[in-house]
Amino acid sequence: MVADGNNALNATLQNESTLAQIVSKHNILPQNLVNWKKIFLANAEIAMEPSKAVKEYKEV
Repeated sequence: MVADGNNALNATLQNESTLAQIVSKHNILPQNLVNWKKIFLANAEIAMEPSKAVKEYKEV
């Protein structure tokens, strides 16, 4: 499931398909994908500074 979630998130971030197409292809719930995208985007900046990752992780 993690691989499908990662692939779905990558497809969403790259605007490869519509949300409906992505969730259907990866067999996941639309709300899960929307939530994963929000969390990823809220925390993307800490990817460049891993030492801050635990301290600054944002729960959306």
